[in-house]
Amino acid sequence: MKKEKKKRETSLFRDLFELIAETLVYVFFVITFLVQSFVIPTGSMQDNILIGDHILVDKVAYSNSLGFLDGVLLPQTKIKRGMIVTFKSPAELDKEYVKRVIGLPGERIKIVNKKVYINDKPLDEPYVFHKDPNIEDTYRDNFPEFNIPEDHYFCMGDNRDKSYDSRYWGPVHKDLIIGKPWRIYWSSKSTTKEYLTPGLWHKIKETFKSILYIFTKTRWERTLKKIE
Repeated sequence: MKKEKKKRETSLFRDLFELIAETLVYVFFVITFLVQSFVIPTGSMQDNILIGDHILVDKVAYSNSLGFLDGVLLPQTKIKRGMIVTFKSPAELDKEYVKRVIGLPGERIKIVNKKVYINDKPLDEPYVFHKDPNIEDTYRDNFPEFNIPEDHYFCMGDNRDKSYDSRYWGPVHKDLIIGKPWRIYWSSKSTTKEYLTPGLWHKIKETFKSILYIFTKTRWERTLKKIE
């Protein structure tokens, strides 16, 4: 009887260990290849995406590296104007941004008095938000005509007056695009200072505050909101 009991305990332990190992492998696979978490530190995409929004990024939505069967199992789409993308900054590859695709490969883009023109035609942009509607910046609000190279995308923030984007460091190459922002899994009332202030002690302090005030700082109405 003792041998049978020990054998069952050993079998149970092995099954539990295998379940944990398989779960960890699955989670690692998902995090590495399918999705990525990302927190929004600035207001460049207001009012669609806010400072403190914690989002999940679909890393295969715009990928061209999957085979036919993988493409069926993991739906993909071609990047179009108006889509929101996550990408590595051409100016600083260690930084990742979330912006909206405004100009496509091969198009001519220019900005005149805050208005975007594609191939000399004004672009309808219902998503645009102007923080400083009456303050005009020569370079920011009047961008000279530019031919977008092949395999590149001209990306801009919805909050046009407060966005560091393709107007400053040029178009984004397709290989720098990480994926498609999918859903907000948590949103916290925050400021840019909370996320961008350097230092380990600051990060520890802000993490503690987030846990302490999670119920009062959480924007519950934005939980699981789809990003479009």
